[in-house]
Amino acid sequence: MPVRRRILVAAAVAVLLVAGVLAVRILRGDRTDLRAAVDVVPRSTLRLSFTDWAGVRDALGVHGTGAAAVDRLAKRGYDSDLTGVSSIDESVAALQKYFGFSPLTIDWEAYAQSRAGSAMVVRVPGDLDRVRDHLEDLGFTKPAKNDGVWAGGVDLVAGIDPTITPELQYVAVLEDQHLVVSSDTADFAATAARAAAGKGPTLGDVGSVRDLAGKTGEPAAATLWARDFVCDDLAMSQADPDTQQQAETAIARAGKITPMTGMAMALSAHRAFSVVQLFESAGQAKENLRARAALAAGEAFGRGGSFGDTLRLVSSRTHGDAVVLRWTPTEKTGYPLSGLSTGPVVFASC
Repeated sequence: MPVRRRILVAAAVAVLLVAGVLAVRILRGDRTDLRAAVDVVPRSTLRLSFTDWAGVRDALGVHGTGAAAVDRLAKRGYDSDLTGVSSIDESVAALQKYFGFSPLTIDWEAYAQSRAGSAMVVRVPGDLDRVRDHLEDLGFTKPAKNDGVWAGGVDLVAGIDPTITPELQYVAVLEDQHLVVSSDTADFAATAARAAAGKGPTLGDVGSVRDLAGKTGEPAAATLWARDFVCDDLAMSQADPDTQQQAETAIARAGKITPMTGMAMALSAHRAFSVVQLFESAGQAKENLRARAALAAGEAFGRGGSFGDTLRLVSSRTHGDAVVLRWTPTEKTGYPLSGLSTGPVVFASC
């Protein structure tokens, strides 16, 4: 064989090997992060709560699926706040028993909320036949297609166990993607399943969201607000009029702020807490940096005390079109993520 041809063949083999490794990694779920989650939830999602359960279990030293593991995950997860934004953290034992998966076995969970509906997507390693078997045993109506929606309903799910979330009334099992998708309505379960299977638009199609998720790192738990929804969800308008006035005075004193085009709060496995605030341009991010940092280190209007009571602001900087704020919790336990993912939050003002 001529030398040039041998080189081309070798190069082609190398490319195929690399592609094969990448494919295996994707199927195996090595990319169990926020960036993977935004690619499998509907584009209409406004608020996404993410938990990297494999990472959380490693961080908390939780192994197995027995009662001791359930108790350890519940206690250590609550104290660390690593499980605080999950939609299924209180139904671990019931899910493992009745559905064949739970936070003790899944790779990650994404809970997507939109005006059209809400859905949960979990990545389940291994064979998903056992999940289908559980659904059939529970009395769910089997769909005509393998990737269709299993119909349960409110009465069926409520009768299984009171701790199980209503989001599991309608379930789709996507074998190729190793995903289980569920919702409290049949229509939105179908919409979410199409997105997760790559047959419909996803949140990852939104450029600002992909940019935001890429700047958030590898969180163990996170909440992401798409587009400008954070301006409504965490608004100071939720506070009483006097508190709103105090906040407005503090904002004016801190300096100029402009509306965000997205925001994410993230908690690492070692409880480092960060906030990424996205703006229309790098210039706007620079304009917002000083004021956002001042507000993040100041009084927690509408919440009581100051942010510094439980969090020490260790850095504030810009990263392209984003402001990145990082804190270290002052205590080994506490709730930096779940405690700040509901409003009002003055440093998230628009």
